[in-house]
Amino acid sequence: MAAAAIRGQINVLIATMFNTGLVDDAFLQLQRMREQGRETPAHVVEVMNRFLIDAERIINDITGLMINEPEVDFDKVDGLVQQLKVTCSSVGAKRLNLCCVQHFSPEAKNKEGYLEALGRVRFQFYDLRSMFKIIMELEQHLVACGPK
Repeated sequence: MAAAAIRGQINVLIATMFNTGLVDDAFLQLQRMREQGRETPAHVVEVMNRFLIDAERIINDITGLMINEPEVDFDKVDGLVQQLKVTCSSVGAKRLNLCCVQHFSPEAKNKEGYLEALGRVRFQFYDLRSMFKIIMELEQHLVACGPK
């Protein structure tokens, strides 16, 4: 596939992600820096990959506190949720961040409410992860095409 076609696919995916609220301006800014040559494609892919690793670790830590402990330490869970929100903000993961804000609320501060919130957060994470992985794969194909 030609580089221009791959770049077009990436741009359509990013526009779709933005238009559906999956990502926000922070993600677009990261992409703009790549387009302007201020960041390399490899750096952008690394930022996305680091986010995926960190977010998945945090979600797994929350899961461990919710499922493996007889009593839920809501302060620890809330601290991890705060870490996840900061991680989301770093790449513009808007919908995942909003999910944390809306569902890990004081009104839901019981095991059942937080387990439901965790399920919603996982769903949003998996949705974002699948899109990020597609973009990262397309970026690898773009690099394989050679310089512009």
